[in-house]
Amino acid sequence: MMNLDLSVSLAGVNLEHPIMNAGGTCKRLEGEEGVEGFLKTMVSAVVIGSITVEPRDGNSGNVYSYQDPFSLNSLGMPNPGLKYWQEHLPEAVRRCNEAGKALVMNVAGFNASDYVDLTEMALGGGADIVEENLGCPNVVAGNVQKPVISFDFDLVEEIMLRVTERVGADARVAFKVSPFSDPSALKRMAAICNRYAIVKALVTTNTFPNGFAFGESLKPIITPNNGFGGVGGPAMFGIGLGQVVQFRAALDDRIQVVGVGGISTGKNVRDYLLAKAAAVQVATACIERKGRVFNVLLDELIAVSSVPRTN
Repeated sequence: MMNLDLSVSLAGVNLEHPIMNAGGTCKRLEGEEGVEGFLKTMVSAVVIGSITVEPRDGNSGNVYSYQDPFSLNSLGMPNPGLKYWQEHLPEAVRRCNEAGKALVMNVAGFNASDYVDLTEMALGGGADIVEENLGCPNVVAGNVQKPVISFDFDLVEEIMLRVTERVGADARVAFKVSPFSDPSALKRMAAICNRYAIVKALVTTNTFPNGFAFGESLKPIITPNNGFGGVGGPAMFGIGLGQVVQFRAALDDRIQVVGVGGISTGKNVRDYLLAKAAAVQVATACIERKGRVFNVLLDELIAVSSVPRTN
């Protein structure tokens, strides 16, 4: 299909090209929004998740809105839980691998033990890479927003240590984080990652916490958490790109960076690669334009590329 070599090795897993969906867009095996649907697209890897230990219905009410140039969501991580994927993951892996795609499982816990159990399940079921989601800002209980793990450095380090103890430092594990507006906090996160050999890649960035928008009714457009939600979409592109550049400078060379945020064109993908991201993930454009967006992004990337590879 292409003469241009866009292949990448991510955490030791070979991908045909660097474009994947992002966590939050695929939660189940079957259906157009499940693994089954993503196998019909041009993603090089199917990212499933976030998956939690217990099944979650997610937040109620209006939990997603797109108002160009940004999306706002407070989904609350709806997913079928660990036991569902314990049963179905081997089949998902088989289908992905037969289609020439990798499978990345994005997992999210509320404590270190959750991450340990979820990582063990994912690797045991054959996931090519496990992505530890440390950055979801939209978990609400009793209309009270839970803390974002990315900003609790002691807990981050405990998770890395305990996951290493359970699955070993050689496991193919990546960590997804929230955006850091404080450069010193970003460098502290990078320093923690540098201390743990299990960190094969750093995925940046999750949505920007606590954005807000009014709808046509002149009321908050998001129902949960008093109208606050995570900001995504094109408005996040410059933020995501800046996070990639800063993390690439602060991380050891052995740790790859995956860029997420605001991708809607092949040029956006190219720019992340120029910033030395090894690969990219796409969420809002996937939600808005469905699976066909990956065909468009790949075609556009090929059209604009004489891209230096930075694997």
